[in-house]
Amino acid sequence: MDTANKDIKFNHKKPSKCLDDFVHIYWEHSNDSGKANKLTIFPDSFFKLIFIFQNNKLIAYFMTGLWTNEMEFKTPPNSTIYGIKFKILAPEYIFKKEIASILESHIDLSPDFLNIANIEFRDFDHFVEQIESILLLKLNENKKRIKAHKLQLSQLLYTLGGNITVEELSNQINWNTRQINRYLNKHIGTSLKSYLNIQKCYSSYFHIREGEFYPSNEYFDQAHFIREVKKHTGKTPRELFKNKNDRFIQLKFIQRK
Repeated sequence: MDTANKDIKFNHKKPSKCLDDFVHIYWEHSNDSGKANKLTIFPDSFFKLIFIFQNNKLIAYFMTGLWTNEMEFKTPPNSTIYGIKFKILAPEYIFKKEIASILESHIDLSPDFLNIANIEFRDFDHFVEQIESILLLKLNENKKRIKAHKLQLSQLLYTLGGNITVEELSNQINWNTRQINRYLNKHIGTSLKSYLNIQKCYSSYFHIREGEFYPSNEYFDQAHFIREVKKHTGKTPRELFKNKNDRFIQLKFIQRK
């Protein structure tokens, strides 16, 4: 199956500046064919809210935790998926709850979560406009001031994409690694080193998509590059490239921030 055909559509939108430290992107993925589309989704260092519509009816609404390995997923026939990718500050400052408990998993949500029952799912732009209003309201309701070292941690992580060591990051933000690990494990369920490894793998997708199979600065050598990519995706870089327009459409549609 060639996902370049008219039955498979993808759209994305960046968050407003006020939400940039909490949201990576909003996206829309449509399967207009009459059959389910089987996909393999790879770790990308974000947790997500997912809305699945079929025949203009919301049939699934759930939150995923972080994934450290590949996940099989099917998009229903004639369906549209809206999704939101969240950064590490969102659990504490928007949702006021940890997502560590749903690491490698997901949780179904009720319509009263984020008051989603009152959202009009007319089109993607309208969805983003409404969801941004809700997220900003939740952010403003949280009276906690964002600690400078937490903000620096998040901004460095998403600016460098894993191209930094644990020690270097700790030194730059003047926050010791034990405390960083405690924070990340509490809120998202993983250590800083593991999170950086996921980010490095995610950054490598952009090179693999272009047929570049040699490691960037993040990896020691070719063997290390192949081993780490396969650890998180279950596939070698060449296998990913070969299937990028089929089951691995994430490689085709991912966007640099």
